[in-house]
Amino acid sequence: MNATMLHVPPGSLIDGWQVSKPLGDGGFAFVFLGEKNGRHRAIKVAQHRESSGDPKQTHARTLRELTALLMLDHPHIVRPQGYGLAESGNLYLALDYVDGWTLAEWAERKHPTVREIVAVFEKLAGALSYMHGRGILHRDLKLSNVLIRKSDGEPVIIDFSCATYALAEHLTDGGLPPGTDRYRAPEQFKFLREHKDEHRARYAFQVTDEIFAVGVMLHELLTDPRPTELRPRFDLNSHTLRPPPPRLVNARVPAVLSDLVEHILARDPRTRPVDTEALCRELADLRAERSAEYDVPAHPPAEQRRGGPPPAALAIPSKPQPMEREVARMERPLRAGRWLAGLACIVALVMAAALWRAPGHVPSESRQATAPPLPAATPHSPPSRIAPPAMTPDSASTVTVPGPAIAAAPKEGFTLKTPVPEVSPSARALRPPKKSVAAVQCASLSLVAALAAGCPGAQIRPEAFTCPAGAEEAMREQLHWEYRAGFSLHLDHSQEQFDGVWFTPGAEVVSVAPEVNDHRQREVVPAGTRFYGKAYYLSDKMGRADGPALVIRYDRVKLPGQAEYPICFVHEGTVEEFKDGRVKASNRGRGYVVHRWP
Repeated sequence: MNATMLHVPPGSLIDGWQVSKPLGDGGFAFVFLGEKNGRHRAIKVAQHRESSGDPKQTHARTLRELTALLMLDHPHIVRPQGYGLAESGNLYLALDYVDGWTLAEWAERKHPTVREIVAVFEKLAGALSYMHGRGILHRDLKLSNVLIRKSDGEPVIIDFSCATYALAEHLTDGGLPPGTDRYRAPEQFKFLREHKDEHRARYAFQVTDEIFAVGVMLHELLTDPRPTELRPRFDLNSHTLRPPPPRLVNARVPAVLSDLVEHILARDPRTRPVDTEALCRELADLRAERSAEYDVPAHPPAEQRRGGPPPAALAIPSKPQPMEREVARMERPLRAGRWLAGLACIVALVMAAALWRAPGHVPSESRQATAPPLPAATPHSPPSRIAPPAMTPDSASTVTVPGPAIAAAPKEGFTLKTPVPEVSPSARALRPPKKSVAAVQCASLSLVAALAAGCPGAQIRPEAFTCPAGAEEAMREQLHWEYRAGFSLHLDHSQEQFDGVWFTPGAEVVSVAPEVNDHRQREVVPAGTRFYGKAYYLSDKMGRADGPALVIRYDRVKLPGQAEYPICFVHEGTVEEFKDGRVKASNRGRGYVVHRWP
């Protein structure tokens, strides 16, 4: 990234977008407020991270960010509205402009009640559940990457510079993925300690890491009346010291909420909420609590004025993480040849985005592309909930919990290329060599071509996750299921049982056990038992010798008249047809007990 991009004055042009003001900058991009044809957008221009040693890696990361955003369409996730090339030759993304405060600024200026904070995090958990269902991980959740829109108070997750998705290529050579140390789960630092001598060892970021980051954000808002201030704070991810219970720091935090935050920040990832869907349910239950203690400001407004002393329990100087030097190795340079190969991989992977969007060609700048409504989540039967016992502020509990219905919105056209506008010499950035610009333009055009192709060969497949916490014990002790035991299922209970029906990859599926002659199944899985899972599509290009397959991964089951149990259960069936991002398969199949997702 040319250093002149640091000082783009108001009135300058970035590929036809007139700069109004800077909005921020980070490790991978500068963000400006831009205006074109009466439309205001956040223009995010890729910048060269000096520590990476290779400016081309920045382009690859920007393409990956665009790929992830194109797979998403959710009211609480920032939406892409176009992309192109800046005069410097660097890629840029045009994103929704969210006029709002960061979560930290919102907490200080609006003095939200405990219930309002819980409601915001419920919506964030729902958005994350939607995102994770599509195989995407944000990997840099923090207070500054969530904005609260001033017009309606709705939260929006921003900055997908560090995001990844299933089958995405590694863009870093270090042990940990990019991110912010304070919000990293403790198991990441444990991984570095255990693998410090292994040059190629890379930590596999999981949903549990994302959940931990949510816990850090929630803990900060509940315990710190001035979270925007820069000062030493207690390390919530220390491997030696447990974080203080929120209620111990701030007596206004309800005991049950304090207990939930402790649960989210558990040292053992297996004891955190099983996924963000479960977390969303728990937060929804707390938001609905009738107790008056949820309707008072989380902090007295007087405490949130500048100048007062910070809370004593949070002013503990944090001991530097022993792994910080090793974390600094994360952004090693990639050679130019490897970058070109990486771009080819990204272009292939980005084809998956077309399966989540409307099929067909990508519109030009002057046309509008409207995304089809995403399928509504299949309703779940509500889980049974055991009333928590009376608790002291530092007690512990376990939790279980869905995302909200998804609202799709129309998008503007994604520009293939726009002519370079004539700008004044003072506003014109230096151009890189023509070959460099041509390479980026080619990558951009290839990206759009891949998106338009709708090729199923690069469809997202289920990631390898460990079983939900307690699944093996529940299947063995409560359900009496044996490993690899198979049961017949009516896969989509909302459609005819014996017909070939259409499934949407990434959508939730509720399957039901039918009446069968199998004595063993009738004994342990009676008719009417409900299995809750999500559908995925595996093509023959994903290493499958037996051809394409529909995979449904189940993580919960509910027997008639009983509570829900966590499970590891998978169905894999033959695909009859793949069209417009949907899979046609038989609605009658068989699933099997497993110890790990395949």
